[in-house]
Amino acid sequence: MPRFTPEQVRRRQIVAGSLALLLVLVIGGCSVSVIRGLGGGGQEAAKSDPAPFAADDAAMEVAATSTDAAALENLPAETTLAPDEVMGIDVSAHQEEIDWAAVASDGYGFAYIKATEGAGFVDSRFQENWDGAQAAGVVPGAYHYFTLCSSGADQAQDFLAAAPPDDSALPPALDLEFDGACEERPGAVDAQAEVDAFTAIVEEAWGRRLLIYSSSEWRDHYGLPVTDSRPDWLFSAGSRPKQGDWAVWQLRFDGTVSGVSGGVDIDVARIEVLREHSAIPDGEGAIGHEVEEKS
Repeated sequence: MPRFTPEQVRRRQIVAGSLALLLVLVIGGCSVSVIRGLGGGGQEAAKSDPAPFAADDAAMEVAATSTDAAALENLPAETTLAPDEVMGIDVSAHQEEIDWAAVASDGYGFAYIKATEGAGFVDSRFQENWDGAQAAGVVPGAYHYFTLCSSGADQAQDFLAAAPPDDSALPPALDLEFDGACEERPGAVDAQAEVDAFTAIVEEAWGRRLLIYSSSEWRDHYGLPVTDSRPDWLFSAGSRPKQGDWAVWQLRFDGTVSGVSGGVDIDVARIEVLREHSAIPDGEGAIGHEVEEKS
């Protein structure tokens, strides 16, 4: 059996200790990596996870329409804006390229912009219009054109991908009409179930109730229970809507607006009504409806 000097023994002890420490560090590092992997990334993943969106109603602000704004020329004769009313427009790719600075100079303070239609279709100018409106100081809101050829859940996911929650925007809007590529006419129970699926998903994400627009054909065929507890967007040519609690009033389809070629949909919004009716009370979630088939 070999014998070692005290100096040799001391050196061997130092080397052994260093190797042991290195082994502990390696094993420890591997363990942390495994734990992080099993836990979905630990703190690193947690830092990248977005916080749940919480709507701030106070952020919903639109500049008042000046008393000399060119936009006022589109109002019906003998009609003036009330103190809480502001002028706006709604547009889609149909209007082609829009000069949003010119729109703003006419006194329009907001714009509802088409984002999606059905499932799998994003308006080709949505992002361009959204960015242009914001840059010009026109407050945007996104709307979805609903169809009965795809599920409400699929349509909701596509809408949210195109128009994620944004506190600087107006509440999202849902457009219920029969015009378009889809010719399906399911029964009232099935149709309302798909509409309810859409509203539940979008409202949970945005933290606000949807603004609802509908054609007379849709109302005649299905009724409109979806407007219960939600803000209304109503069309009325020549005079204010007869329904007194409207949030947005569409007054014409053929308005003249600087920066937009051709006729434009002209709207008036009551921001306080829109804010109040789109708020979701604490503890109140999705709204469902029971409807009966028409005989």
